[in-house]
Amino acid sequence: MYDWIVIGGGIHGCTIASFLLKSGKVRAEKLRIIDPYDEPMYSWKKKTEIIGMEFLRSPSVHHIDVDPFSLQKYAYKENLGKRHFYGIYKRPSLQLFNEHSESIIKEVDLQRSWHKGFVISIEKEQEYWKVSTEKGEILIAKNIVLSISINNQLNIPDWAHQLRADLPNRVSHIFEENLVHLSSLIPPVGVIGGGITAAHLTVKLSSLFPGKVFLIKRHPFRICDFDSDPGWLGPKNLKFYHKN
Repeated sequence: MYDWIVIGGGIHGCTIASFLLKSGKVRAEKLRIIDPYDEPMYSWKKKTEIIGMEFLRSPSVHHIDVDPFSLQKYAYKENLGKRHFYGIYKRPSLQLFNEHSESIIKEVDLQRSWHKGFVISIEKEQEYWKVSTEKGEILIAKNIVLSISINNQLNIPDWAHQLRADLPNRVSHIFEENLVHLSSLIPPVGVIGGGITAAHLTVKLSSLFPGKVFLIKRHPFRICDFDSDPGWLGPKNLKFYHKN
């Protein structure tokens, strides 16, 4: 039996696991992180590489360690300096973010708690949770943390299904597993979407096929410094929230 099972080994799952271990709330042998891949943050690294992300959209205090300034301290310790931070909020480069994450993963020995698998069901049995994987494995824990995203549930519009059936090699979702290498695409290339992923992808494709890439979206560009109000990260909003 485990004290904690974290389902999902991406950024959020690693952040939770790092906190549990560093705060002494659980020992490594009493923690399990269940994820379909061989190593922590595999999907994050693969997807950000595909779209050509250079700098994160979040500030330097967003990372998987407990100390908010851990990433900045790591950068200066490794002599990476200012060139790996962008803008007034010190958005870190993808390289710096990944290197810092790897240092924390090694520090807490996250691989020791790693369990490769795909969860298919969770059942409550008295005061414990029973987690089942697609391989028929059953893991029992006192506490469960769901840290899964929608990356395995690709949003493909209804109108695109017939196109994919007619042109299987010409219509793809950027995050599907069997995506062809972008350099092998035949221009012109149309990118459908108005979010940050579409913007990243368009910039990368434009470097491969100058003047032959088109971004198709429903609305003008929406430019924001953050995904959500940063006041929720500290006492500004949380003090009032905890009072209610």
